[in-house]
Amino acid sequence: MSEIEWIKVTPGSAWLGDERGALMHVSNGPRHEIRIETEFDISVAPITFVQWKTLTGQSIAGVDSASTLNRLTPLMIEAALVGTTDNLRPPSEAEWALASEQGAIGPGDVLVEVLSDRPPRSGYWGAPCDGRPWIPQVHGGGVSDHTAHVTRIWGESGTMRGATPRGVSRPQMGFRLVRSSVPEGELKMPNSPPKSDLIVRESIIALIIGIIPSFTWAYFNASSRYLSESWLNIAVGGIFFSLMTALIWRPKSPSYSIQDNQMRRL
Repeated sequence: MSEIEWIKVTPGSAWLGDERGALMHVSNGPRHEIRIETEFDISVAPITFVQWKTLTGQSIAGVDSASTLNRLTPLMIEAALVGTTDNLRPPSEAEWALASEQGAIGPGDVLVEVLSDRPPRSGYWGAPCDGRPWIPQVHGGGVSDHTAHVTRIWGESGTMRGATPRGVSRPQMGFRLVRSSVPEGELKMPNSPPKSDLIVRESIIALIIGIIPSFTWAYFNASSRYLSESWLNIAVGGIFFSLMTALIWRPKSPSYSIQDNQMRRL
C-alpha cells in the first residue's frame, strides 16, 4: 500500500530522560517533562519503499515493495523531504514520546527509528520541551558540528535512547514521519546543572566514602609518622576513590517538570 496511514496525537505531556545519577547514565539525564499543546499526525508504522517513492519520486535501489525502508541515512532522509507537502519530517523525540505515551505507535519491522533531533551534547541540558526538534545552530558555511541524530531503539521491555551519525545507514534502521507545525515557544531545559549543588554533593560524598575511610584505615594500620607526613596523599587517595565510584553510583538526579510555563526542578 502506497498511502501512509496516519494517526492523530492529541495535546499532552510525557516524560523523557533518566534520573539515575551515575556517570554511565548521565547521557540520558536528567528526567524531565515535555508538553505539546497542538495535535499532530504521526505515521502508524515506519515508512516503506513504495511510500517513499510516492512521496519523493525516488526509488531506492530499484525497490518498490511494501517492505519497511531501511536503506537511508538520516542526512538522505532530511534532504529528500525538503519541500514536501505538509512539511513532513521524522518526529522529534518529544513527539515520539507523546505518541508512544498515548499508544499511537508500537514496534515495527525495524529495531532502530531515526528522529529529527540532533543534540549538541550528551544529556538533555538545553533540550526543547515543547515538541520542537532539537536542532543545533548552524555555523558559517551552513555546517553544524553536531552530526548525530537521536534514535529510539526497540527492545523486549520498551525502547531506549540511542544515536546514529548523519551519514550512516543501518540494516535495521527505519523512520516514521509526522505532519506538524513547529511550536514557536522557547520552553526548554536549563543549559547546565547547578554547579554549586554538584560541588556540595561531591564534597560530602568524597568525605563520607573516601576521605574518612582512608584516614580510618591509615590510623589503625600505619604509623603516626606516616599519618603526619602523608596526610595529603591519604586525602587525595580518598578523593580519587570517591570519584571512581561516580561511574556506577550516585544519588538520583533531580527531575524537572513544567510549572507556569517554565522548567522547575522537583
